[in-house]
Amino acid sequence: MTTDEAKGRLYDTTLFVGVFRRRAAIKALAQRPDASGVVALAQALREGHPERGRIRSVLRKLLPLRDNNKIAALWAQWAQAPDPELAKIVADLGCPSGRTQDARFVRAVLAAATASAAPEILQSVAVFARSLPVNDEASNDGIYAAWIRSQSTELEKLIDEQSRQASSPALEALHALVTGSLERYFELNDSDGMLLVHAFHMAPEPFRESIARTIGASPDRGLLENYRRALSSGTADSASNVENLKLVGDEDGLFEVTRSLCLLDVVDLCERWSTSAGRPGGTQQRAAVERALAAYRTLGSFKVERTEPLPDGLVDVFEWWRQENPSDAQLLSDLDSPDPMRKARGLYLGRESGLVDDARLHEAAGSEHWPQRLVARLLEPELFPQAQQDHVFWVSACAGDASLLLAPIDGMPEDYARHIGLLAQARSPIGSRTRAFLEILGAFQGVFVASAIVIDEGSETVDRGAVEIEDAPHVSF
Repeated sequence: MTTDEAKGRLYDTTLFVGVFRRRAAIKALAQRPDASGVVALAQALREGHPERGRIRSVLRKLLPLRDNNKIAALWAQWAQAPDPELAKIVADLGCPSGRTQDARFVRAVLAAATASAAPEILQSVAVFARSLPVNDEASNDGIYAAWIRSQSTELEKLIDEQSRQASSPALEALHALVTGSLERYFELNDSDGMLLVHAFHMAPEPFRESIARTIGASPDRGLLENYRRALSSGTADSASNVENLKLVGDEDGLFEVTRSLCLLDVVDLCERWSTSAGRPGGTQQRAAVERALAAYRTLGSFKVERTEPLPDGLVDVFEWWRQENPSDAQLLSDLDSPDPMRKARGLYLGRESGLVDDARLHEAAGSEHWPQRLVARLLEPELFPQAQQDHVFWVSACAGDASLLLAPIDGMPEDYARHIGLLAQARSPIGSRTRAFLEILGAFQGVFVASAIVIDEGSETVDRGAVEIEDAPHVSF
């Protein structure tokens, strides 16, 4: 039976005799002296051949010493389109011996290792990687890259067991930090911490959590400072930074990262500090945390439940208004608009800019249009305690929370002054929960924005003793 005849009969569906012809074709293809037969069988296996059990059995009987070229052909076939079915077979057969692998082929096999790859595929990649030369930096770089992409424990062990060295020390630093091998990391002499920074840049989130645990277990303060530098390099979002700093137990870093958080996230941190003895090292920072905790404890069993994300294509109207960033002139125009939604925008953003007084809010609270009544209660729930018959009355129970909890810690001195003013106002009693939120917000803003420097572009000095600096083209600063 020729190869072409065997390939034809491999899919024979003739009644009664078709099954015998298929099995004869499988046997004939497996016995071919060249590799074309096993390649055809591998293709049939991938396509879900009805005799795939028999095909698996035939392919597993290949012997490295006798069928080295056929095994190499199976690896090449699998590298073109990695699949779990053939991966199990090539992993069991092992890599062909006595040959130098083509660089392009090596890259193709290692590229199969991804975060979404099936365990069988990752196992076959590890088997292949183990056969590569240990002293070849190009191969080692490829193995490190495959490990980072896939987070494969097999590749991680292989790098350690074979002492594979990459061309970049940052790759070795990453492996040492992820696996908790601090001695190996210190041997790299990362005095300025840049290896840690580069390693952190390359690390996927699961690796960053492992790095945090490794650093958290070390008493080395310099290592902690270098880790904080890596977090501040802008490669991770604030939420990830907070979680990693918690793992490390870096109280100073946690306090510093609150600058980029909103009050809601800081309240979560207050819960952590309330059950922990850890505090920032600085006197001002520690005092701010204690002040915030004193307010936090008055909240009692306060709990914030985060809402489900909006459906695709929708955006929160209040966030949308903020993103539009209208000018004061536009907001004043909104306040006189007959459009209820535009007027609601003018009320909501105008109150923050000082354009909307209590009288206008009272007018809005009695409007026939619900968007204006809703905004009035969101902004100043204490002004409108009696409105049981209004279908937006429920807002009064938590309206003050909504605007405060989304307030950013970082901001301008005017923001801090406004919040302190709200806290001290005597116009009417502020709800205890609102007062607690304002206390927490003020505690952190008092550190970060209360004394921020404001640059005046005017040319006139405002102080008789000020020093005036003129252009000096021949002087460099």
